Amino acid sequence: MSLRLRTWSYLVLLLILVVSVAGCGSATSSGKKEPTPTPIPPPPVPEKPTYVVKRGEVVDSLSFTGRVAPAIEKELFFKTNGRVKKVYVKRDDMVKAGTLLAELENDDLVRQLNQAKLELEAAQINLKEARAANERAIKQAKINLEMKKLQLAKLQESLKTAELDVQLAEMKWKKAQQGPDPDAVAIARSQLERAKNSLWSAQINRDSVCGRTQGPDCDAAQAAVQRAEEDVRIAQINLDKLLRGATEEELAALKANYEKALAKKKQLELDIAIQKQQIALAEMELQKLEEDVDPQLTKAVEKSKLAVERLQAQLDNTRIYSPIDGRVTSVGAYEGRAVNAYKVVFVVADESELEITAEPLSSQLQRLAEGMPCTIILSAYPGKELKGQIRQLPYPYGRGGGVKGTEEEDKLTHITFDPEDLDVQPGDLVKVIVTLERKEDALWLPPAAIRTFAGRKFVVVQEEGRQRRVDITVGIEGPDRVEILEGLEEGQVVIGQ
Repeated sequence: MSLRLRTWSYLVLLLILVVSVAGCGSATSSGKKEPTPTPIPPPPVPEKPTYVVKRGEVVDSLSFTGRVAPAIEKELFFKTNGRVKKVYVKRDDMVKAGTLLAELENDDLVRQLNQAKLELEAAQINLKEARAANERAIKQAKINLEMKKLQLAKLQESLKTAELDVQLAEMKWKKAQQGPDPDAVAIARSQLERAKNSLWSAQINRDSVCGRTQGPDCDAAQAAVQRAEEDVRIAQINLDKLLRGATEEELAALKANYEKALAKKKQLELDIAIQKQQIALAEMELQKLEEDVDPQLTKAVEKSKLAVERLQAQLDNTRIYSPIDGRVTSVGAYEGRAVNAYKVVFVVADESELEITAEPLSSQLQRLAEGMPCTIILSAYPGKELKGQIRQLPYPYGRGGGVKGTEEEDKLTHITFDPEDLDVQPGDLVKVIVTLERKEDALWLPPAAIRTFAGRKFVVVQEEGRQRRVDITVGIEGPDRVEILEGLEEGQVVIGQ
C-alpha cells in the first residue's frame, strides 16, 4: 500500500472515531443509545498485469494514412494582378496541353502587341530587302575581284614576254657594238663556199645537157644555174655585211629597239603594281559587304523583337494555359472578379498515373528513406494489400522540392504503387505500412512490460511468489512487440507497470 493511501486510511479512521465519541457523549446526555456506524473499507489495490516472455516474429514498422492523388498535378496562377475577363473551363473538364483556361482584362495589351508585330514585320521586310541587295552587290564584287585577278595574271604573263624581249634586244645591240662575230663570219664564208660549189656543179650539168640537145632538159639545167648564181650572190652579200659591221643607223635602231622593250617592261611592272592595289581595294569592298547590311536596320529589327517579346510576356502573364493533358480539378477564378498575382486559381491533374501522398510525423520521417518498399491498404478494399515504394520525402528528409519555409516547399511524402486491377480513384483514403526491420523466432515482450529508469531498461520478474528486477537489452522495438536480446528466457513471467 502506498504512503498516500495509508495516510487517507488513517484520516478516515480518525474521523470515524471522533464521530463515535461525539455520538456516545450525546447518547449519554440524552439517555438514548445510538447504533454504531459501519466503518468505510479502504479502496482495493488493483492487481498489476503480468506478461509471459514468448518467442515469435518481431516487426518494427511505421504506419500512417494517405490519399490517392495524381502523380502529375499542376497548380496554375496568373503572374500579374487584374480582373478576370473570361474563364473558358469548368471543374472536371478534360483539357489538352496548351488549352487556354482563363485570361484577365488585356485588350490594351493585345492592341499594343499587334502594333509591335506590325512594326517588327516592317523592319524585317526592310532588312530582307537590304540583305537581298547586299547579296547582289557581293556577287558583283566577287566577279569584279575575279576579273581583276585575271587581268593581273595577264599582265604578269606580258611582263615575262617583255623581259625576254629586253634581254634579246640588249643582246643584239651589244653584239652589234662589238663588231663582226668571228663565228658568224666563218659560217657565212662556209655558206658562200657551198653556194659556189653548187653553182659550179650546176654549170657543169648545164653544159653537159645543153651540149647534147636543146629543149626542156636544157632549160631546167639553165634555171638551176641561175638559182645557184643567186645563192652565191646572197651568200656574198651576207659575208660582206658581216665583214663590214653595223652602220651608225643600224646601231641606233638596235638601241632604240632595246630602249622601247625596256620601257614596255617598266610600264608593265607599274600596271601590275596598280592592279594589285585595285585587287586589295576590291577585297576590302567584298569583305565589307559580307559583314552585314546597314547595322541600323539590324538594330531596328532587334529593337522590334524585344518590344514584341516584352508585350507578349506581359500578355502571357494575363493568361493561364494548361501545361499538361488532364482534368481540371479546381477552379478559383470567376469572370469580373479581381485576382492577385501568383495565387493558385486552377489545378490540372494528369490522372493517367496515380500515386499516394501523405504527411507522416517528423519522428516517422526521421526513420524513413526514399526507395523503401511499403504496403498499401485501401479503405475501399480493407482485405487487399498492394505493393508500394517511397518515391520522395520532403526536405530535409529527402529530395523534396522547394526551400523549407517558403510557399514552394513540398511537405508531402510521395509513394508510388501498383493499383493492379482495382478501381482506385483520386481522393481514396489508404493506410501505408512501412516495415523497417523484421526478425523471426525472437524473444519478445509487449512495450507495457518494460520499464525505464535513468536510461536503463529493466523488468520485474515474478518467481515463486517473489519479485526481482532484471536489467535487459532490447533489439527491435515494434508498436506491440519488443525484442529481448539479453536478460530473460522464454516462459518467464514479468509484472507490468
